[in-house]
Amino acid sequence: MTEYIFYTTEGFTQAPDGDDIENCQLLGRAFGKDKHDALSNLLKENSWIEERGFEPDEAICNELASTANAEAKLSFLTNLLDERQLEEYIDWLKTIG
Repeated sequence: MTEYIFYTTEGFTQAPDGDDIENCQLLGRAFGKDKHDALSNLLKENSWIEERGFEPDEAICNELASTANAEAKLSFLTNLLDERQLEEYIDWLKTIG
């Protein structure tokens, strides 16, 4: 199963000073065979989404990065790099770790 994140541009948030801010609202994350299955699972687990007036069909859905087989995927990608590029990549990883 794949994990998906769902958000919407419906609604707004309010800043501490009371001003309305137009932005996206996070509805949640859910697993599913595909995005439609995941949305169904999200709605089953979070009845408040429809109760509060959010339209599920308006939700924006993106697949989250899978960590399954991450080592193999990373190995494949690093094999595409030449020696200099690999050294630069390793140096960069050290700066973000």
